[in-house]
Amino acid sequence: MKKVATFSTIFSTIWIVSILFVLSESFSRFFVKASDTWQHVVSVTLPNITSSTLILVIGTMLLTGVLGVLSAYFVVTFEFKFRRWIRFLLYFPLAIPPYIFAYVLTHFLGYTGFLQTTLRSLGLFKPEWFEWNAMVLGMIVFSMTLYPYVYISTKSFLERFMGNYVETARTLGSRSTGIFFKIALPLAMNAFIGGMVLVALEVLGDYGTVVYLNIPTFSIAIFRSWFALRDFDSSLRLAGFLLIIVFIILIIEHILRKNTKQVMPANVRPLKRKQLKGIKHVALVSYFILILFIALGLPLLHLIGWAFITFNRIYWNDFGSQLFNTMFLGLVVTSAIVMIGFVIGNYTRLKHTPWSVVVSKITLLGYSIPGSVMAILVLFAFITLSQQFNLLLTTGLGMLMYGLIIRYLGLGYQNIEWGFKKIGLKNNEISQTLGKTYLQGLFQIEVPLLYLLILLMMLKLP
Repeated sequence: MKKVATFSTIFSTIWIVSILFVLSESFSRFFVKASDTWQHVVSVTLPNITSSTLILVIGTMLLTGVLGVLSAYFVVTFEFKFRRWIRFLLYFPLAIPPYIFAYVLTHFLGYTGFLQTTLRSLGLFKPEWFEWNAMVLGMIVFSMTLYPYVYISTKSFLERFMGNYVETARTLGSRSTGIFFKIALPLAMNAFIGGMVLVALEVLGDYGTVVYLNIPTFSIAIFRSWFALRDFDSSLRLAGFLLIIVFIILIIEHILRKNTKQVMPANVRPLKRKQLKGIKHVALVSYFILILFIALGLPLLHLIGWAFITFNRIYWNDFGSQLFNTMFLGLVVTSAIVMIGFVIGNYTRLKHTPWSVVVSKITLLGYSIPGSVMAILVLFAFITLSQQFNLLLTTGLGMLMYGLIIRYLGLGYQNIEWGFKKIGLKNNEISQTLGKTYLQGLFQIEVPLLYLLILLMMLKLP
């Protein structure tokens, strides 16, 4: 185990140094002379995008938290019709890109969309019903596509540990509302916080949704400074400010998790779900059907319909090669993220030091940076290495893969870290007492326990 810990330490340190090297271009801009337009950006643009970004992030986190936690609690504690199907289908909105859902939702609510057309035909249409605020619409879009982050982590934790507490509370006469607020929510707080951090990073790094809905955020300001103003210096400085915000969020997350005390039962027993009947049963099933229709059914129906309409416009001669390149790139990058995430996650669970905390937080930084900005940062890093070592490193597939790995490593690592925390070291320690090595216990016992979590994580990776 010492050899594994040493290798994990060395590998994690090297990888974190490489991430910092790529991101350092943004921070280094604060120590050189600013461009002529930077003062305008600071006085006019920065206050507006900061407040707008924070409102969007906080609002999305609140809505996502409510949807994710309530859905997880209902699925874990109650028995109702279609529960097995609903429990499984609630994962899949994570595979719908937020910008696709934004386009579908605005079309559905638009003048030529199904809803307005139906209401006009029935004589029930009122224009004021569809005067949506862009910020509110953005929160809804992100919440409907990102709530599985909170749902998955919270549900997994509650299924494993809530049985002992709920059975005792029920024998003492506690109602479902009291059990939720006094037991379920505090018990799953760490899992809840972890899911919310991923939601915040996803919103901060999104470009397609906010530019389509015209919500002024850091990602839009970065691109406009870069392309519209031709001011690359200001765009990198804004990216640096975004990284600072992300780092503050990660510090707050660490403090909240550190101050959240949890007492796990020694003997875990499964929870006996409560059978719902009557109006409560109908209301709960209707709640899940509504969520799944909006978050999954609505985009799928539109995309399938549009696919049939535009079927003859597809360039089928190029489709095969494009599909192969996409699948190959996605498979290689995803495999690399899983392997690197496993090594870093293994390091952070074996070493409880200040540096391990720094490693875990820096790993997440790339996930908040818009993809095109990450691409230019990687390009700068490769140009610098080429000049220093006289190598041709500025082009090629390897650079693209490296940029994608840094961009999405945070998502993979966060899920693997949570999986390791969920299963703990107990299983591995027992296997070592039976003559197995640490690595044998890791691959023969712990990896099979994490396979579903890894599979779900791969749905969101490139």
